[in-house]
Amino acid sequence: MVNLHNLYRGLALEFHPERLKQPNAKEVFTIICEAYDVLGDPFRRAIFDQYGEEGLKAGVPTKDAFIHPYHYHGDPLLTYREFFGTDSPYADLLDYLKNPPAIYETAENKAVKEKKPPIKHPLVLTLHEIYFGGVKKMKIHRLTFVDEKQTRTEITEKILSIPIKPGMRPGTEIVFFEEGDQHPAYEPADVIFITEDKEHETFVREGNDLIMLVDVTLEEALLGTIVTVNTLDHRTIRIPITDVIDNNYEKIVEGEGMPILEKYPEKGDLKIQFKICFPNYLPKASREMLAKGFQLAKLGGGCRQHEMINKLVLADKILRVGPEERFPPI
Repeated sequence: MVNLHNLYRGLALEFHPERLKQPNAKEVFTIICEAYDVLGDPFRRAIFDQYGEEGLKAGVPTKDAFIHPYHYHGDPLLTYREFFGTDSPYADLLDYLKNPPAIYETAENKAVKEKKPPIKHPLVLTLHEIYFGGVKKMKIHRLTFVDEKQTRTEITEKILSIPIKPGMRPGTEIVFFEEGDQHPAYEPADVIFITEDKEHETFVREGNDLIMLVDVTLEEALLGTIVTVNTLDHRTIRIPITDVIDNNYEKIVEGEGMPILEKYPEKGDLKIQFKICFPNYLPKASREMLAKGFQLAKLGGGCRQHEMINKLVLADKILRVGPEERFPPI
């Protein structure tokens, strides 16, 4: 994941008009600074992510208030100055003079400490942890200095507290700067945890939605059923299915998915998909009744065959009820 501040630093220095003597350098520099002015502010970035540039610059009506249009102040050097603390196109060199890199000495010479490549670890999270958020503790072992001259190291243990935001997506990188091994000749590496979703027994995560696969019998597929869902927040909900279920049927339950990271506490949807289990055997009477239903449906144009079958099944059930159990005539 690209760090926004590092990206802006590099592009702003590269396209500074006094540093890059090109005809369109100022225009590109202005675009870079305006983009950082938007993306560097969490509120503006949230509006841009949801409504795009048009919504950001035109304003957005909401149920509570009207979000006023965004207008860039038009001074890219102001944005540059607020970030670097100077108008100089050589801010990187000034920073180098103020904060020179660490030096280590050997018996033969002096050298600049190079930083070790980042150390990446997978961070497997359950859907329950992602749903509620919180803090996850991870233990690491690393070499640390044990003397004042910083020449000797020993293995030590450290507990890192990793913040988990509700709705955090897989592939998110959580960086702990310079938490790697300490060494006289190197700067410690960054430790990066990369999130992964742990497999769940019921749900599969797809963006902000949860997918649930349910097995139903042919009878349930034709006549309807009720699906019981045990949610991640420990509720039990019952979803009536009254439509005929086919291989492409999907029941969407709004607001029962995962938290949306940028819009918390809003949630995605629960999408229930179905696998129809056909019977291994059908009695002759059942075959004849189904055959009759399909034949009548074809005679009627071949459309909505399931309605005809439903009526036949219902009529068959009524005929099976004894006379003494039937309702009296109206």
